[in-house]
Amino acid sequence: MFYPWISAFTLEIGYCGRYGTLSPIGAAKSSRMTETIVPHFHNTSGVPVIEIGAREFMCIGELPPFDHPHVFLDMGDASEIICPYCSTLFRYDPGLGPRAARPAECALPDEVTA
Repeated sequence: MFYPWISAFTLEIGYCGRYGTLSPIGAAKSSRMTETIVPHFHNTSGVPVIEIGAREFMCIGELPPFDHPHVFLDMGDASEIICPYCSTLFRYDPGLGPRAARPAECALPDEVTA
C-alpha cells in the first residue's frame, strides 16, 4: 500500500541525493561538484593553436552569441586535442595555471561561466 504523506524525511531514514548516494537526515549536502568550475576556453581571435594549463576543459568556440555547443574535452595523457566542432588545436602547457591560456584572451573568466 502507498502512503503519499510518508517520505524518507518523515521516517528519518535518510534520502538519496544526486546519483543515488544515501545521506542521513540533517547532514549537510556536499557541493563538491560545484566547488570548482571547469575551465572554459574560446577561439574568437581565430588563432591556430591555444596553449592551456588544463587537461580537462570546455571549448565554446567563439564568444556568445557565436559560440558552438559547449563541449567537454579531456586530453587524458596526450598533450594535444582538437575540438570536434571548431577544429581548434589545444596544446597542454604544464607551466600555465589551470585556467590560463596563451594567448590570454582565449581563457573565459569564471564569472562568465558561473
